Amino acid sequence: MEQNKIIYDWLTFTSKIHNVDGIIELLGLENVSFIRLDRGMNGYPECLHFGGISICYGGRFDMGVCCCMSGQGCRSFETYGSGDYGYLFAIILENYSDDGDKRQMNLTRLDVAYDDFMGLLDIDVIAGETMRQNYVARAEKWTVTNSSDGCSVGIGSMRSDTYIRLYDKKAERNRDDLDHWVRCEIQLRGSNAIGFAKLDGDICENYFGVLNNYLRFVEPSDTDTNKRRWKSAEWWDNFIESYDSVSIFARPGVEYNIMNLDHYVFGQCAGAVKTMIDIVGVDRFFRELHTSVNGRALNPKYKDLKNQLGTSSDGILEYLRERGALDA
Repeated sequence: MEQNKIIYDWLTFTSKIHNVDGIIELLGLENVSFIRLDRGMNGYPECLHFGGISICYGGRFDMGVCCCMSGQGCRSFETYGSGDYGYLFAIILENYSDDGDKRQMNLTRLDVAYDDFMGLLDIDVIAGETMRQNYVARAEKWTVTNSSDGCSVGIGSMRSDTYIRLYDKKAERNRDDLDHWVRCEIQLRGSNAIGFAKLDGDICENYFGVLNNYLRFVEPSDTDTNKRRWKSAEWWDNFIESYDSVSIFARPGVEYNIMNLDHYVFGQCAGAVKTMIDIVGVDRFFRELHTSVNGRALNPKYKDLKNQLGTSSDGILEYLRERGALDA
């Protein structure tokens, strides 16, 4: 069984004191090959990309350079870069100022996520209690969404400085090999992202401290109309208290990705595949390949990869550019 863990799952920062090469060096990614996209991002006309990490540049002088790491980007930073979030935060805070005119660096978004594989969080219970509004939160807005990707619960606005999302990660990733995978994610923007980076203590303590300050599920009382005095739900207390027993900060690194598949198919298997095609021909090769895998359950890592990229997505285009099959 997977171990419950806490991870950084999105990080965006800007710098007026680094150029593109300086950002790459700051992340420890000098030994990887970034590609230049044919479009900009985040209001910047130019963008370099590698494994979910986008470095945007070429805007107005006062915009500096923007580095955006998605969840995949955080895994790439951990695997191919330094993976040292503490050092990165220290550099940002050293050059941050509450006075915007004096600010040289800024942390504009930071997502911190708890992955529950052990059944502490039941997404159906969370959805039901949310719709019954059996919770106390700083935000008034809530959403419950059911789709082919599973159930998702949002507390607050996605555009606000703090947004909490709980969702069925197992369903989203179509991971039938897992018994349970629910994610509780805190999305922080602006001053709240900076505030988290400034906190003393470890990421687990800080995560639960922030979460408990913004959200608490409660048990209704027949005698007290003040919801804030209601007792915390037992399952929620068990989750909050899991800090001491099962949750750990993890740098999981990259998951199985298309470059791993590329290396296996065009590296280890290339000779065998070419030999078979030369012998039986392309048409029969693909016909036999289809027959051999039809009805057979895909390995979870292949299924996960297909779910992430699809068969005609931007992820495929990115992969082709990284292989040099398309002009960057």
